[in-house]
Amino acid sequence: MSAQDEETETTLIKCPRVFLPKQQAVLDAVEKYKYVLYSGAFGAGKTFLMSHVIIRNGIKYPKSLAFFGSQTVPLLRDTVVRTFLEEIDVYQEAITKAGVELQLCKKWSPSIMKFTFFNGAEVLFRSCDEPSKFKSLNLDCMAIDEPVDIDEEVFLMLQGRLRSNKTPHRFAIMAGNPSGKTNWVYQRFYEKKHKDYFYVHTTTFDNTYLPKDYIESVKTSYDEDYARRYLYGEWGGFEGAVYKDFNVSTQVATLNKDPTQYSYIVAGYDDGYRNPACMLVIGIDRDGVAHVLEELYEAEKTTDELLAYVGALKHKYYISRIYADPSALNFIETARNKGLPVYRADNDIDAGIAKCKAMFKSELIRIDESCENTIRELESYRYAKDRRNNNLSEKPVKKDDHACDAFRYAFTDYNPFKKRRTLKGGHF
Repeated sequence: MSAQDEETETTLIKCPRVFLPKQQAVLDAVEKYKYVLYSGAFGAGKTFLMSHVIIRNGIKYPKSLAFFGSQTVPLLRDTVVRTFLEEIDVYQEAITKAGVELQLCKKWSPSIMKFTFFNGAEVLFRSCDEPSKFKSLNLDCMAIDEPVDIDEEVFLMLQGRLRSNKTPHRFAIMAGNPSGKTNWVYQRFYEKKHKDYFYVHTTTFDNTYLPKDYIESVKTSYDEDYARRYLYGEWGGFEGAVYKDFNVSTQVATLNKDPTQYSYIVAGYDDGYRNPACMLVIGIDRDGVAHVLEELYEAEKTTDELLAYVGALKHKYYISRIYADPSALNFIETARNKGLPVYRADNDIDAGIAKCKAMFKSELIRIDESCENTIRELESYRYAKDRRNNNLSEKPVKKDDHACDAFRYAFTDYNPFKKRRTLKGGHF
């Protein structure tokens, strides 16, 4: 078949599916934006939609190269590839019925998971478990299934591979369930709001093609946290949240930062360099309520640079004690040499979390609205899952927890539920 014949045949290929309004919004968006997210819940047709985006691109642009990825090979094989090939069959059936003599698939290579269209356009199906495996690719477009489960380093590597010239517009489409607000996907699409990024939010209830008994069964089966994430598509650390009693609407406000209004002021410090170092300044009032007044949240700063910030905050708020990560030995020793009241924090994670949980439940914590990183981390702080049975463990996920650790350290010597005793600098 000549190039002219291929072009003629391409114009005769019609999409055999009817899309929901929000799905159509995504199909339109990939023509205009570089990065598009279809963020939704169960039953929103996410992999189905991405398959059609990739199929449409392959039909339209000869010799183009698309990437379709998922977290693991089993997920890729059982969900992504299966859905893609099913939709190829639907297309082929429609083409045959229309009397067009064209085989959409030129070659399917299951061993290397590569699909080749009639016009030489290709789709590579790959697991997204190791960023280094994508170094040699030159892509025209890419699709990522459940991006919240994939490391940002993989996305960055693939982002750098969107450099081919077989299409007039290179793009990436991602679709999946929401996660915590510290996840890189939320940060890129919702918080940074760059002009190249566009998202469409959907819920299970937007899919009018789902059986009614399906929706009713899941509504009655899921608890509130599960429903908010997997039915309503809300972002946040709902499932397995450590601090479930943290309520932004009631516990975050504009606080009085005058240090003389508090009985005493302490701080918690979590060390870091590549990851952010974090210090939280906390004022305790006469009723035992802890007020998080200010946060220091800095990455790639030397110990001397951090101590300059810490010293300034100490003098600004008359901080009586700074409780630091006990493993930050260099920071603690250097701080003490500079005359700063830095003490080793209690790093009993279970006991510290239990204390903070009780304070949230008793509404003994207030956070200033300027402490954005603290609010974000506390909302998304969650327990890890056991790898063997996928059940929640008793240990939090060790990621994006710098403010959470500093928060816990700050209350090392504080117990609002006991009669307080007087110490220099305040009451404990």
